[in-house]
Amino acid sequence: MRRSRVKDSFQVLLKVVFLLLLMLLMANVLCALPVTNVSKNAIKTIIVDYINNNMPWPKGSVRINFFPQISGITLPAKDIIYRVISMRDEDFIGYSNFTIRFYSENVFLGEKTVRVKIEVLRNMVVSTRYLARGTNISKDDVKVVKRWFDRVSPEVITDINDVLGKRLCTTIRQPNAVITRNMLRKPVMIKRGKLVRIVLEKGPLTITTIGLSEQDGSQGDIIRVKNIASKNIIYARVKAPSLVQVDF
Repeated sequence: MRRSRVKDSFQVLLKVVFLLLLMLLMANVLCALPVTNVSKNAIKTIIVDYINNNMPWPKGSVRINFFPQISGITLPAKDIIYRVISMRDEDFIGYSNFTIRFYSENVFLGEKTVRVKIEVLRNMVVSTRYLARGTNISKDDVKVVKRWFDRVSPEVITDINDVLGKRLCTTIRQPNAVITRNMLRKPVMIKRGKLVRIVLEKGPLTITTIGLSEQDGSQGDIIRVKNIASKNIIYARVKAPSLVQVDF
């Protein structure tokens, strides 16, 4: 009975020694495996290069903000390649996610997803002073400045020629106020109560008469006009100052 216990204890001891030797051997094998440490800064460089090479914006016009939780990655290979994946229809402005996928000899090793905020430096038209509602904008009323944007808005005006001659439909109370497209209207060409020339053209036939405008109108607007001769009310399109045309 005692010999059996000693034998069992000896076998347990042998198993423990074997497991320890196996663990040491595995540790040495793991230490001998080739690895590549891709640092946090290397991850950032990969993302910055990808954005600069694929964005629609001029070089030097973007700034890229990384979130604090970004970290490096350890890969079990020495010779690695990578590929950056972006969202479908990526517009490279605002908040975006980019994924770096790492490979060695066509074997996928791992990936790292990075969230960034991209801002773009663009032109913007702003006021130079107080501008009352109804002002027809001149070159002294506005200027172009550069500002950082994190989204593309169709209301933002980047070309000063898109505002010159337009009429303000709101009051701008201070300089450097952003002027957007929804603040502007075409200038009034015809004012209510003014005489206008009415032109009707159909093929080779042209008829001209005089009317009285019953509405303000900008170029392209259709307004009510009273025919002086017949006293009838017609609708005509504003073509130029004091000129309207009847459409057929």
